[in-house]
Amino acid sequence: METFTAPPGRAVPAGPNPGADPGMNPGAGPGVAPDQGPPLTPAAVHLEELGALIDEVTAIDKAMAVQAAARVVAIDAARVCSERELGGSAFSPALTRRSLVAELACALRIPESTASGLLESSSSLVHDLPDTLAALAAGRIGYRQAIILVNETAGLPEAAARQLEQEALPSAGRLTASQFERKTRKLRERIDPESITAQHVRSVADRAIRFDPARDGMGWLSAYLPASDALGIYGQVTDRAIALRGPDEPRTLTQLRADVLRDLLLQAGCTEAGCTETAGAAGSLSGLRPNLIVTVPMLTLLGVTEEPGNLDGYGPIDPDTARALAAKCPSAVRILTHPETGAVLSVGRDRYTIPASLRTMLQVRDGTCRHPGCSRAASRSDIDHGLDWAFGGRTDHNNLAHLCPASHALKHEAGWKVSQAADGTGTLTWTTPTGHTYVTESETIIGTAISAELRQKATRADEGASREG
Repeated sequence: METFTAPPGRAVPAGPNPGADPGMNPGAGPGVAPDQGPPLTPAAVHLEELGALIDEVTAIDKAMAVQAAARVVAIDAARVCSERELGGSAFSPALTRRSLVAELACALRIPESTASGLLESSSSLVHDLPDTLAALAAGRIGYRQAIILVNETAGLPEAAARQLEQEALPSAGRLTASQFERKTRKLRERIDPESITAQHVRSVADRAIRFDPARDGMGWLSAYLPASDALGIYGQVTDRAIALRGPDEPRTLTQLRADVLRDLLLQAGCTEAGCTETAGAAGSLSGLRPNLIVTVPMLTLLGVTEEPGNLDGYGPIDPDTARALAAKCPSAVRILTHPETGAVLSVGRDRYTIPASLRTMLQVRDGTCRHPGCSRAASRSDIDHGLDWAFGGRTDHNNLAHLCPASHALKHEAGWKVSQAADGTGTLTWTTPTGHTYVTESETIIGTAISAELRQKATRADEGASREG
């Protein structure tokens, strides 16, 4: 069999070398000369080459982050320079600002609105978020993550903005932009809960529906609605679309969603060529209700505090909406959080089927598919045993996580490996076939133990029972 030696600069992946001669020195490290150990097989060399290319892409991405930080500094310096010349200028501050925006837009070939946003975000990074800018300049985070921190700290008091930056920044280097935005939004509402109610009231007044023309005779129809309404509508449409699927249905799930929404709004059946008869049934959704899961702190439900709730699939919601969903919405699954509330966490090795209570907890905990880079909703993903049931894996919260079908295939068919932290947080560590590791965090940390006070009470009760016995 043809063999190779390892390219320089990278460690060889662990594992057997099926192409090696069993008589060759098995104790020597791979990639060395034939008289010191077995050479690498073509498959191992392929993984080495692929891993080196991934490292190269990562290095380029880091360099782009460094350049993005340099651009931020240069843009803010241009703003400072422009404002410094105001004393000897005949132009008003507003006109000077407008001139700078226009010149920046021309230089970068971007709309003036985008150029204006660049000026604002650059100023915020340089003067308000120095640690974020430093992380960007070091290549530890990407530009999109830096802008998310700019957006989420906007409008906060200085102390709250600083706290948000310190708590969110450690996660910015290991989460995708969408994952980091959800996490940062939750942190913001915890740090400054009073802001969410006022912001929600203002935003509800801006609710709207809009139409954007597209090419090829198509167009985009979108609606800006309260999150519970938008999520409920999307859930109903998706449920009905899934119900229409079958062996004789040629349309994809995405196409079915669009057809269901169209039929609901137009109140008409589908009579066009190529559209099946069943599509018209989408005009009636009697009996279907949105599947919402709302997590409400118990003291918020009682009106004692104004801590935000959480709408599964969206994130933090204002306490008034959370209370309304928990009390009045018959289709909402209500989860109350309290320091002394227990939860079904394990059914051990006695059964493979996951009970409904554990499924609900895992859906709230995970939020999305737990593969790095995937944001498919947990409600549309499957629950996977980290260590397969067939190999002794338990039906336990510490061995279960949501994976979409594509991510599940990577784990079982493409050599990706995953391990879950034993601390109950649901943190997953993924290892790629080339040896790179990535960490994904739970969207919601759910306490997995009773309070210390209750544990002490239980211990005292057991000791008392033992003495009486």
